[in-house]
Amino acid sequence: MDDAVIDPAHLGRVIHAEATDVLRFERTYPAPAVDVWDAIVAPERNGTWGFPTGYEPRVGGAVSANGAEVGEVLAWEPGRVLEYAFDGPGGRWHLCLMLDAVDGGTLLTFDHLAPDPHDPDYAAGWHWHLDRLAQHLVGEDPAAVESDAHFEELQRLYSQAGG
Repeated sequence: MDDAVIDPAHLGRVIHAEATDVLRFERTYPAPAVDVWDAIVAPERNGTWGFPTGYEPRVGGAVSANGAEVGEVLAWEPGRVLEYAFDGPGGRWHLCLMLDAVDGGTLLTFDHLAPDPHDPDYAAGWHWHLDRLAQHLVGEDPAAVESDAHFEELQRLYSQAGG
């Protein structure tokens, strides 16, 4: 991935939906929904581009990280919707991922509802992870890093934009 180029179409934006503000990303990946779903929910895959996280596949099921239960599945529609909440840095996190088949691949709508969807660091972090998911889905192995120039540029970009 060229760290110098940030596609404006990939930028997250804060929208007002269902009486709350939501940080939303919409990404189209050149992969079938079944593969994108597996990359999201299978710990052996989601750990390569994000955080190794396990999901008990049902509404009310456990969300686990590092061997500990940290949250709960709020919606589970295999191949279509994963919504969950978990305890993490900054309080209770609430995320919703929705998949739709489109020409040439799969549209992922990624909503960050809490904590603060206006925080530019959350926007930069999710943008960075979704870029890494794109790498994973085309067979690349995203480098295991704590930070990099691409992430730092995303932090600057979202800070200047106000989240």
